[in-house]
Amino acid sequence: MKECPKCGKDLKLKVIGTIEVDECESCKGIWLDKGELREAKDLADPNLNWLDFEIWKHEDKFSSNEGSVVCPTCHIPTVGIEYGHTGVNVDYCKNCHGVWLDKDELPNIIEALETEINEKTFSEYVHESIKEAKELVTGHESFMSEWKDLSSVFKLMQYRLYVEKPELVETLTDLNTINPFK
Repeated sequence: MKECPKCGKDLKLKVIGTIEVDECESCKGIWLDKGELREAKDLADPNLNWLDFEIWKHEDKFSSNEGSVVCPTCHIPTVGIEYGHTGVNVDYCKNCHGVWLDKDELPNIIEALETEINEKTFSEYVHESIKEAKELVTGHESFMSEWKDLSSVFKLMQYRLYVEKPELVETLTDLNTINPFK
């Protein structure tokens, strides 16, 4: 039985969507084993499936310090990581790659990622679509998973285009009404 790294109480199994995590009933912190943070993020908002919250992926976006907890699996000190300027601070185990999230940190991660996709420009989505297209061939996920990521980027790119160029939406609507093939 794992113990809460914050208050020492036993962690209880909790199901979030389709994944099982360990939760402290006292402080409401959760322990996510390797890969479960990504799964929880994807379940929370399907538009985020392509946007990886991989802790070490963007070294320029995080700062690390000594973690505030000991890994409940390995019993070694964690590394505290702040992602960008989001205020999201997670405790990461370098050994088993598990993550400790204090109460409300998962919703804060989701909110930070949603803000990130909402602030991207059309040009940035074009760049992201090229990266995702390359990952169809070279990515570490399955082809279907990479295809879903690319489809999400295309959908968000389309939305961003319509936001940045509302006159384009009007033109396309006008063209649709005069379509001779209806």
